[in-house]
Amino acid sequence: MTNTSSDRARLTMLLRDVALPMALFYVLRSFDVDALWALLVSALPPAIRSGYVLVRHRRIDAIGAFVLAVLVVNGAVALISGDPRLLLVRSAWVGLLLGGLMLGSLVVGRRPFLFRAIGTLQPARAAELEAGWAAGEDFRRPWRTMTLWWGVGGVLLGCAVVLMAFTLPVDVVPFLDTALTVGCLLLGMKLTRKRLMAGINRTVDA
Repeated sequence: MTNTSSDRARLTMLLRDVALPMALFYVLRSFDVDALWALLVSALPPAIRSGYVLVRHRRIDAIGAFVLAVLVVNGAVALISGDPRLLLVRSAWVGLLLGGLMLGSLVVGRRPFLFRAIGTLQPARAAELEAGWAAGEDFRRPWRTMTLWWGVGGVLLGCAVVLMAFTLPVDVVPFLDTALTVGCLLLGMKLTRKRLMAGINRTVDA
């Protein structure tokens, strides 16, 4: 389903958008920077990337726009309230949004969210994917199943982050959030590849 270059791109994304903010937070905290300001500064890498895409390519995807909006709104609210815990839930909104979109696509969409996302990210394969979708249920079922898994997982992950943010010590949450997010994403990608490849192979054999 995926090749080495796409695996490398996903790993780069995890390091840049998930691991780097966490590392930056703990570096700042080691210099006794206030937790609120450490969280604000650690949110800059994803925000800068979204801004770069907008300026450099004159475009911004819907998810990128949502992430940027969450960062800006969360930052403003946290500054006004002075409560760093409001910044700890920023990743939860992304998980809840994506999870909701995936589950909703199974009810009202013509194609499951995961299928459309792969087609958008890999336009060279769009025709191949559409041909497989038209081939029959053996190809379609794994896409629906994996979209369901990712949808439920996204909602549960978002709820877990919110719970941690308001019940655990502030300095503990970024590490747990990052470990949980990276672990879930890596496991999800592995299961997705295995499941979808099995479905594709059944379609080819038929």
